Amino acid sequence: MDLGTITFYGIDPRMLQLLSSIHHRLGEVHARHLQRCDPTLAKAYRVSTVHAMLAIEGGELEPLPIAELVDHPGQASGSAEQEVLNTHRVLDLLPDLDPYLVQDLRQAHSVLMHGQALDAGHFRSAPMEVLYGDPEPLRIANAHDLPAVVQELLQYAEEDDFPPMITSCVLHFGLVYLRPFTAGNGRLARLWQKRMLMDHWPVFEHLPVEAFINHRRPAYHAALEYADRRGDCGGFITYLLERIDEALAELLDTPDPKRGPLDRMDNFLRNGPLRGQVGRSFRRKDYLSFYPELGTATASRDLQEAMEAGRLVREGTRRAAVYKGIRSVGTG
Repeated sequence: MDLGTITFYGIDPRMLQLLSSIHHRLGEVHARHLQRCDPTLAKAYRVSTVHAMLAIEGGELEPLPIAELVDHPGQASGSAEQEVLNTHRVLDLLPDLDPYLVQDLRQAHSVLMHGQALDAGHFRSAPMEVLYGDPEPLRIANAHDLPAVVQELLQYAEEDDFPPMITSCVLHFGLVYLRPFTAGNGRLARLWQKRMLMDHWPVFEHLPVEAFINHRRPAYHAALEYADRRGDCGGFITYLLERIDEALAELLDTPDPKRGPLDRMDNFLRNGPLRGQVGRSFRRKDYLSFYPELGTATASRDLQEAMEAGRLVREGTRRAAVYKGIRSVGTG
């Protein structure tokens, strides 16, 4: 199988316009400290992602029962509940997986399809019909040398010189095209694009791009089929960039959470240079660099209040003072 037939795409002005818009929005996300999930919104984002990930392929459950399963992930009472629990668990696992390793891809599939497929986590060994809604298959996807081709696709995604935003879309299409597993390939492709994007922009860990794909579900499947028929995934890339741009726009339209001194400090310890690492030291200028909108007096009051609340200890005085986090803060 020639990888070039999977990764080929044409570039048009719309694609470049979207790429520029997305990178502009990502800059604003960083400036407003939105790259990590606000804890008060974490559950809503997770439920939205799980619901959309499954609804794209006809998942039965609505957001409310999904939210209950996310809150109380016990034993599944049926196939639909098992799909929810699997998706929730693989999203928890995702930050610890390497998007460019075959064994991690297989591990993700094993969790994603636990109790849903007998060969979860194992590449298929037989040909598969490729269907996009029509009763007649578009083609037959063979299984010849499949592990090597998947490895080549992941290596391409890691080493490609084009913008990773575009390459992640090619990776998404490539996994759908190859169908390396007997089931769950669409879910895995969306999951693996998310994981690759997280490597470059942490906001994609919680950004529910899948919900925007689900809002335009027929167009998603049509774009995949068109790319498969033409041997050019450019239109599919444009489709995905539109959904990513929409998701970022909605995030930026959300009012910033109101933060007091301790909220700001917890956000700094969670998302700043310390990233939740207890014992690492920083100075007031590092805090001001993270919050350039604050004045020095406000920064000093924040630091003092954090010390009184047991978040920090100080060593030294005045300009020589350094601070250390003494209480671990979750990464959101």
